[in-house]
Amino acid sequence: AVMGGAGAVEVLYAKEAKEAADPVAYMLEKEVEYTKLFANPYNAAKYGYIDDVIEPRNTRFRIIRALQQLQTKRLTNPAKKHGNIPL
Repeated sequence: AVMGGAGAVEVLYAKEAKEAADPVAYMLEKEVEYTKLFANPYNAAKYGYIDDVIEPRNTRFRIIRALQQLQTKRLTNPAKKHGNIPL
C-alpha cells in the first residue's frame, strides 16, 4: 500500500465515521480491516509487484546464497560486429 492504514482509512471512510455512533471505534475497525487486506507483502506478491516474500529468519541465508551465486559469475561482452569508421 502506498499510504499507511490510518491515513488511507481517514480518506476512504471520513463520511461514514462522522455518521457512526462511535467514530473512533469505527475508524480503528476500518484501519485493522484495511491493514489486513492491503498493507501486507503477500498482496504485493499476488499482483506481481515483488518476486518473493522473505521471512526475517531466512534473510541471512538468502543473501549468502545470492552472493555465492554471484561469486562465480563472469561478465563477457559480445564481439564487435562492426568497426568504428571515421566519417
